[in-house]
Amino acid sequence: MQVNFVGNTLRGYVGETADEVHLVRDLERVGNDVRFIPRDVWKAHVDGIKEYVDYEKWNQYLSDIKADINIICKWTHFDKGKYITQLKKESGAPVFYWVWDFMADDSDDSFNLKMAREADLYLSNEGGAFPWYISKGVKPYYFPMDVCDGDLPVFENEKKIYDVVFPGSFVRKGDRIEYLKEINKEIPIKIFSWNHEEWVKEGFDASPAVYGADFNKMVAQSKIILGFNVEPHCWGYWSNRVGKVLRAGGLLIQQYAPGMEILLHNELSSLTFTSPEQAINKIKTCLEDESWVDTHIVNEERGFTFTSLYRCMQLNRLITNYLKEGTLWNQLH
Repeated sequence: MQVNFVGNTLRGYVGETADEVHLVRDLERVGNDVRFIPRDVWKAHVDGIKEYVDYEKWNQYLSDIKADINIICKWTHFDKGKYITQLKKESGAPVFYWVWDFMADDSDDSFNLKMAREADLYLSNEGGAFPWYISKGVKPYYFPMDVCDGDLPVFENEKKIYDVVFPGSFVRKGDRIEYLKEINKEIPIKIFSWNHEEWVKEGFDASPAVYGADFNKMVAQSKIILGFNVEPHCWGYWSNRVGKVLRAGGLLIQQYAPGMEILLHNELSSLTFTSPEQAINKIKTCLEDESWVDTHIVNEERGFTFTSLYRCMQLNRLITNYLKEGTLWNQLH
């Protein structure tokens, strides 16, 4: 298929290589011809900003963007539905709007809703919020992006440097700050975060974030990785660090989110928590019994299910079915 993919071709605001980069690579690996359009170029094109520094470079490229399907990713500067309607018009193809953040707490006039309403499908893992989206005129489809770059190396037989690590941002949504403070009173936590200074102010041992291969090495050097969700009560929504940690072979103790059973199987499902007390008990159990750590090593077959290549294989099937049936969403709702 010919795919137009509009997204971040460089790095995110915290310095990590954008997820769109490995998603596009893996969409190509499963047999598609992908036209990767930088999001700022598409915005300039739609807004008619002729003086945009790269506009002339990309003008000829954008003059014919006929495709079978379009995928456009969330960006706060895509704040009007026209960025989707024009993409649909110029390409002659449906548009999937793919978002992997929790957005359902935005206002009725948010940029996200304006975009989602115009899309043929809104790909999201905010399953518990779908009735709300539907009431706002959106066609949501459960399709998470909770996976990682499968080309990154994983590490085995690394010396364990850290007992308990939390690799996450300092944000005041969800329970992470409150829970981590309680856990840290009994079990010291090492934090890696792009805004680690904020964690230090709260009394934690925190260092700058690590990304890519360095993240995987950090996981391999840790006995336990703690995980939290920005919104812990929405069915189907959880941090994409779940996939990153499990693919790297880490022992993950993760805040429970409704529906997480579809992702975490067997013994992994027993390592979720809903309170600081539960987290503390499970951490102590794992630290006292080294076999817990030893048995959670890199599993190549299972790890593949947490890679973007696996998710892109699923996306390919979704696109194929949608194009074949035409009104897939209406059949499912």
